[in-house]
Amino acid sequence: MTPLMNALACLLALASARFLWRDKVSMLKESLILLGFLLISCFYTYFAADMSLVQMEHYPFRMLALFLCFSTTELPRKRRRYLVLAQTAWLWVEFFAGISLFYRGLDMPWIRITAIAGIAFGSSFLSRINREMEFCLMVFWIAIWVFF
Repeated sequence: MTPLMNALACLLALASARFLWRDKVSMLKESLILLGFLLISCFYTYFAADMSLVQMEHYPFRMLALFLCFSTTELPRKRRRYLVLAQTAWLWVEFFAGISLFYRGLDMPWIRITAIAGIAFGSSFLSRINREMEFCLMVFWIAIWVFF
């Protein structure tokens, strides 16, 4: 996928993230929002990518993990805990998708995996996450998404 399509996927995840953790939304509605975003990312991957490439198998799940990372910035409480969990989920998706691709003869994305692991480990030590730190984390996530 081209960097422009990666950037558009990142913008799609960023624009959709604010709808997930609203104040008085039931668990069913939150689950439907997650399912809806996964379906949207599947359609986006189908129409924007070359589906003959093996790397596109896990692309909707990568988009969902990025969506979860972006959505943690909207949480009012326990933001750091869910931020680390979302980054760990993204790391999990990248690592096991990389293993799957490695068995098919492609290289593991070690730089991406190392960058996500580093930021997840580093953000677990943050005492308080203010708006400036959220912005820095979002810029770092976007850079990982688009360039790696």
